[in-house]
Amino acid sequence: MKKALKISLLVILGIALSIGTGVFMFYRSLNVTEENPVTTNTAVKTSKQNSSSHSKKNILFVGDADGLSDTIFVASFDKDKKEIDMLSIPRDTYYPRPGYNAPSEKKINAAYSEQKIDGLKDAVENLLGIKIDNYVILTYDGFKDIIDTIGGVEVNIPFDMKYNDNVANPPLHINLKKGIQVLDGEEALQFVRYRHGYTDGDIGRINAQQEFLKSFIKKVTSPTVITKVPSLAITLSKNLKTDLTAKDITTYALDFVKNKPQSINTSILPGEGGYMGDYSYYFVDQQKAMKVASEMFGDGLSSDSVSTVSQITYSPINSTISVAVYNGTKVQGLAAKYADELKSLGFNVVKIANADAKNYDESCVYTDTNIDKANKVANALSIKNVLKDEKLSSADVTVIIGNDKK
Repeated sequence: MKKALKISLLVILGIALSIGTGVFMFYRSLNVTEENPVTTNTAVKTSKQNSSSHSKKNILFVGDADGLSDTIFVASFDKDKKEIDMLSIPRDTYYPRPGYNAPSEKKINAAYSEQKIDGLKDAVENLLGIKIDNYVILTYDGFKDIIDTIGGVEVNIPFDMKYNDNVANPPLHINLKKGIQVLDGEEALQFVRYRHGYTDGDIGRINAQQEFLKSFIKKVTSPTVITKVPSLAITLSKNLKTDLTAKDITTYALDFVKNKPQSINTSILPGEGGYMGDYSYYFVDQQKAMKVASEMFGDGLSSDSVSTVSQITYSPINSTISVAVYNGTKVQGLAAKYADELKSLGFNVVKIANADAKNYDESCVYTDTNIDKANKVANALSIKNVLKDEKLSSADVTVIIGNDKK
């Protein structure tokens, strides 16, 4: 985690949506037809992107520096509720992928560096159980140019920020004083990249970035920026990579002008930092994460999504849950098999044995203490039946594997 996070990409949402009546200038400056992507690079649309039927689209924002991604957000604008929802995904989020076994490859930012934007989109969709409709990628230079074009952003810097790192790419030199001030592009980049003075590390910096974003949206939607629309259009065309079409941006812009957002809801993917071996990760609390994502971006979670997330999500939080696993079938070794799955996700398996009968048709999860703990275990194994049994006492949660798990 030596490398500083690159940029707060949610700023692009405010820019793209606030172009408003000047969006047609944007058309002409880009010299694109209605159905062409607004980007200087070829963008490939997937079937997932084309299949969206809802008006509220979920957009993945990515910070790119020489093919590496260190800042990841999902954002959506609800014109009916006049709200912007934004969810930050820490770059060190634990996300193992088949065939990628090195410790560094088990972080979600590696999905972008190794599999590009399609790999990251798939990772975010699987992690959150939602659909990503489009993406936007921005560079350092693009971020600075945008801030300079709108005349800077007023920010309340919480403490003196001073840091130098000649090894960073590009080299990082930060020198900002505490207090309210208007930051130009270079200073704004220093602010969103700074991370060393926050008591809660990366999470503190993400909170600061989100506050920066709110100030940015306030500035970019102010009357003073209207005259700068043509310059903004040119800046966007030079620095954005996106699969949003000009038609998409027009729709967003007009909706944004007619239904100016009254609130901005920001959140960070629920979880906690921890170690697996010698490597640090951000471990997601799968149930809370999927609930938050569903409320902010989803139309409900599919069972496939729940299963996928459960299978990939290790968390030290799970170690606080003791589990007993029993085989309720005639197939030998099933209890050990599913106990190993739970162990791999961090659960504390305290007992593996045969059940009192071997004719359980469906697997069941029982608890006498905490239904939330039982639900975590049930989701991890994709078991639908969760029951309360006050007679159980050997573990927080008891699992009986049935014939549906052969």
